Amino acid sequence: MNTTTPHTSLGVGLTPREREVLHCIAEGLSTKQIAGKLFISHYTVANHRKNMLAKLGAKSSAQLVRQMYSYALG
Repeated sequence: MNTTTPHTSLGVGLTPREREVLHCIAEGLSTKQIAGKLFISHYTVANHRKNMLAKLGAKSSAQLVRQMYSYALG
């Protein structure tokens, strides 16, 4: 699957960076750890998380990860 193409089953388009952040969340990394790994600020990580929650209609990071595996984004 091309990571720059939105997954049609979700009906939303996660950006490549949002997908990176989502994979880090799935690995169990904290916001601070994700920021360090991706060389971005923790505010940016929080913003990506907020955007993904809105796009996917999820209420928690756990729901984001569950949807990721449900729709085989990984």
